[in-house]
Amino acid sequence: MKKLIIALVSVYTALPLAAQTPTTSQQLIAARDTVWRAWFANDTVLLRRFVPQSAAAAEGGESLRWSDRHAIFDEAHRSASAGVKLEQLDFFGTQIDASGNSAMVRSRFRFILGQGTKRDTSTGLAAEVFVREKGKWVNPFWQLEFDTPASLAARAIDLPDTLGAAVAVSDSLKSLGTIDDYDALLGLWEFTFQSRQPNGSFGMPFKGHWTFEKKGDGGIIEDHWRPDNPTAPMASSLYTYRVFDPEQKVWRLIGANSKGGGLIPGRTWTDASGRSGIEWYGDVLVRFRYFAMTPTRFLWRQDQSRDGGRTWTLDTGIMEARRIGK
Repeated sequence: MKKLIIALVSVYTALPLAAQTPTTSQQLIAARDTVWRAWFANDTVLLRRFVPQSAAAAEGGESLRWSDRHAIFDEAHRSASAGVKLEQLDFFGTQIDASGNSAMVRSRFRFILGQGTKRDTSTGLAAEVFVREKGKWVNPFWQLEFDTPASLAARAIDLPDTLGAAVAVSDSLKSLGTIDDYDALLGLWEFTFQSRQPNGSFGMPFKGHWTFEKKGDGGIIEDHWRPDNPTAPMASSLYTYRVFDPEQKVWRLIGANSKGGGLIPGRTWTDASGRSGIEWYGDVLVRFRYFAMTPTRFLWRQDQSRDGGRTWTLDTGIMEARRIGK
C-alpha cells in the first residue's frame, strides 16, 4: 500500500495554488481519489490506467519499504482477498504544487477499514506525484507515513477545565434565549478546530473561517463554517440557519452541508455560562457551548451522546476563534 515521507521530490518548480486553474486542481483531486479507492477495491482496470509501469511507492519515515508496480498490485490483491473493505476515506489540508505537466499533492489522510466485525482506523501524511500523460493525470510515485502513538497530535487549544460542554439538554425548554444572543458573533472569524477520540487522543488541528450574518429584521442568522481548503469552492461549507422563536424564546436552527445529505436540527439559547445549544446528527446528540467570549475571541466545545443523552463523550470537538472582520 501507499505510505509517505515529508521530504519528497524537491525538483518540481511549484506555482502558487492561486495560479492554477480550478480544472487542474479538480482533476488532481479526482485522480488521487480514484487511485486510493481502486487500490482498496483491487480494481486492476483502474490501477493499470492510473499507475504506470515504472511506478514506485515508499512506506515509512526514515526507514523505508519500497514497492514496485508488481508489489503494489500484489498487496492490493492480498488485502481484498482477506476480506478487507474500505468504509471511509477522508483527506485534510490538501496542498497542490503544479508546474507544467507534473504536480505534487500533499495531504493528511484518514481511512477506516472493515474486516468482518473488526474496524481499524489509520491516519497519516501523504505525498503523491502526478504526471499528465495524454491528457490524463497518472500517479507514478507516492509515499505515506502513518501516524504512530508518538506522532499523534497533542492538545492544540487550552481549555479552563475538563468538564466538557456540560449543557443541560432540558434547558432548551426554559425560554432562555433573546433575539440579541448572536449579536456578539456577527462578522468574520478565523478558527482552529481539533477533534478528540473516545480514547482521549487528539486529532490533527486544522484552521478555517466562520461567518455570522443577521438577515432582515434580525430574527434570522445565517452562518457558514468552512475549513480552509484551497482546492474547494468558497461556497463549500456547513450552512446553519438560526431562527428566533419569540414565544418560546429560543433559537431554532437547521444545518446542512453544501455537498448535500441529511438536515441537522437543533436549538440554542443563552445562560449564565454563555451561549449553549443541542443538535442531532442522525442518531448522535451533540451539545455545545460558546464561552470565554470577548469582542475579538471565543472558545467553543462540544460533547456527543449515542444513547439519547444518558451518557456523554466529552470534548469531542474543541475550537478557538479570533475575529478578523466585522
